[in-house]
Amino acid sequence: MAVTWATIEAYFTDMDVEHMKRVSANWPKVMDLHDEASVLYYATQIHAAVASGRMPIGEPRWTPQMVADFLEWWKSQQPTAKPIV
Repeated sequence: MAVTWATIEAYFTDMDVEHMKRVSANWPKVMDLHDEASVLYYATQIHAAVASGRMPIGEPRWTPQMVADFLEWWKSQQPTAKPIV
């Protein structure tokens, strides 16, 4: 079954969302992890962070299946997606 945005959105906790909104407040575009367009905009960085285990901070790291789901969803939305890890 194809991975949907609802699956990916559920991987981001409220703590993740609030933290990234604060961290990205002065970036060209605020990162809102509960907004599909925002997650797609930052998908390269998000994938690199969760695949390497750098994120999420202070919470259990994503499982390999969660990382694979994110990559599958991202590529379904942007077929030319190029992960950096």
